[in-house]
Amino acid sequence: MLYLKKGDIEEFSQIYNDFMLQQFPQPELKSYDDFLKLLTDENRSYCFYLAKNDDTTVGYTLFCKGDNFIWTDYIAVLPQFYSGGFGRKIIDCLKQTFDNVNGIYFEVEKPDETDINTIRRIKFYNSCAVKKLDCEYYYPNMDGAIPMDLYFLPVKTDFPDKKEILKNITEIFAKLHFMCPQTAEILSKIS
Repeated sequence: MLYLKKGDIEEFSQIYNDFMLQQFPQPELKSYDDFLKLLTDENRSYCFYLAKNDDTTVGYTLFCKGDNFIWTDYIAVLPQFYSGGFGRKIIDCLKQTFDNVNGIYFEVEKPDETDINTIRRIKFYNSCAVKKLDCEYYYPNMDGAIPMDLYFLPVKTDFPDKKEILKNITEIFAKLHFMCPQTAEILSKIS
């Protein structure tokens, strides 16, 4: 049975070095030092969880707790467990573990017909009842911003309206993307 277990810094270091560096594009990946700042600052509400199937780690997720939502920063299945249904189970576990929030946000790459993985990920999220929100969104990084789509999985409420989405993005930028020098400029472009 799959469950989420809060991970420690040593476990994060192993996941970062062994998997994250290969699983995520460099422009979307925070530096190791930035992760440590987030994980050790209790005011940031940043969390690292391992997805365990019995005693075996099959995946991981890093997210930020908002006022009444979860903002997924990274979520992945370890390569040796791809196509085993664990991605869906991790999302189900997030929803069950944090059933007191309105919902869970996901930043998702825009579809690119030349990269089949982007299409596959979008189909996966849609199959998990995670739906794209109607807003223009940019992921801040140290080089500027990456256009992405913002998705949402309702937990306690229905989909948020535009005003709530912008409020939640503003909150998350202050907690999660504070190290990027251009967050205010990026935030002004989101609509």
